[in-house]
Amino acid sequence: MMKQYAIDLAKKLYRDHERSYFVIQEEGSETYRVVDKAEKEEKQLNRYVVFSIEVD
Repeated sequence: MMKQYAIDLAKKLYRDHERSYFVIQEEGSETYRVVDKAEKEEKQLNRYVVFSIEVD
């Protein structure tokens, strides 16, 4: 998905579910996706994060 769409989706999911979400850029491409905190930590995706919205 496109970067801005992924960011908007992460914001919507955050408002709806009050959980942390991250927009990840797929390695070697211009494709982005939204993941939750558990997936980001499990797959060690920190270096691919381009946007985050987190619960305090």
